[in-house]
Amino acid sequence: MKKTTVKKYEFVVVGSGPGGATIARELSRANKSVAILEYGPHYTKIGQINAFSNIYLDENRGLKFTSGGISIGRSRILGGSSYFAQGNAVTPPDKIFKEWGINLTDECASARKDLRVNLMPEDLIGPGTRRLMEGAKTLGYEMKPTPKCVDFTKCNRCGKCAFGCPTKAKWTAIEFIEEAINNNAELYLNANVTKVKRGSGNFNIVYFNFNGSPKEIIGDKVILSAGALETPRILQNSGIEDAGKGIALDIFQTTYGYTKDVGMKNETILATYIESLIEEKELFTAPYTYPTLSLVRDIAGYMPKKWDIPTMTKVLLNVRKVKNKNLLGMMTKVRDEITGEVKSDGTVIKEITEKDQEKLDEAYEINRDIMIASGADPKTIVRGYYESGHPCCTARIGKILDKNQQTEIKGLFVSDASAFPSPLGLPPILTIVALSKRLAKYLLSD
Repeated sequence: MKKTTVKKYEFVVVGSGPGGATIARELSRANKSVAILEYGPHYTKIGQINAFSNIYLDENRGLKFTSGGISIGRSRILGGSSYFAQGNAVTPPDKIFKEWGINLTDECASARKDLRVNLMPEDLIGPGTRRLMEGAKTLGYEMKPTPKCVDFTKCNRCGKCAFGCPTKAKWTAIEFIEEAINNNAELYLNANVTKVKRGSGNFNIVYFNFNGSPKEIIGDKVILSAGALETPRILQNSGIEDAGKGIALDIFQTTYGYTKDVGMKNETILATYIESLIEEKELFTAPYTYPTLSLVRDIAGYMPKKWDIPTMTKVLLNVRKVKNKNLLGMMTKVRDEITGEVKSDGTVIKEITEKDQEKLDEAYEINRDIMIASGADPKTIVRGYYESGHPCCTARIGKILDKNQQTEIKGLFVSDASAFPSPLGLPPILTIVALSKRLAKYLLSD
């Protein structure tokens, strides 16, 4: 089938998540011609059933499992992961940026301002979380309110951040996309980008499928922000074979248990966190009860690796047996090792290493101790299956990218969590936005 050339732009941005949206916004503010190519649709539904039936369980848009059985949450829609993210906006410790050899101080400050980052208000912290804070304190851990990109004057404390914010209190990348469009950027939805090729002139050609037809679009410069699972695939198809060699996930360990008098039902999760453990042990520890599906493996004895509607129905029938009125939960993210790979067919090879397992076991012991100190019955405490939502490091600065985030293909850049030189082990959205601001400065000064 003959390819159709759509148009020529100064900049073509692939992906509309936090990275792509930030780049598009910054470039359009400078009156540059910008095209945004997004794989998915403009999804507007909210609620747990909608999220699972339309996004999380869709093999092309949602949940994936690695070869080692680790789940990876993602959402390939307008706004990317930000639409279903928890709104956490934690600034990494300085030692991570020193490890990277990148100074993002100014960009992080700018990102906090643009995302309207606020600390979780004390009056919105629920009774279950408060009980965990008290329990942690008896063990010498201080839980602090979590920085969130949420307008709490609009927040109704429903605890449904991960299923689309019903009051639009939470920032999403759609806000930046809309601003870019108002600045004359052009958006192409349902555009499945396959590869980028250097043209004979001073430009790049982006190949994509649009509504079943092959298309190509020309950009003087192209920025890949398709996420750490899709960006390396596009790079591999573009001739950069080492892309995708190595991946980290910020794997997290979940722990649950019952008390006699308090639970976390409908509370905002990750409302507080233990800041000291980030520095001391590279652990991000916080109250967590999302979703009750996480309990299925231990309580119902069943956790499928392949999802479809019949399977989902079976799971939901089991989940209803979980009484979360008096349920407490904790989670701890770890900085896992960069291992495995993302293959060109989308397969993710990733196992839990011995070092990762040691961290996850330590995380469980910390979570368990806090829960018992908070009144959870030790006999009811269970470990959830290993989850992740922060794939990263698949097109790392210093390996696939130079210090300006450019690939070996001139004019082809990357700005998403793929570019991280090493994992954060904590919520990445603020860092992705900051990294994209850094790249935008470079592109506008070039």
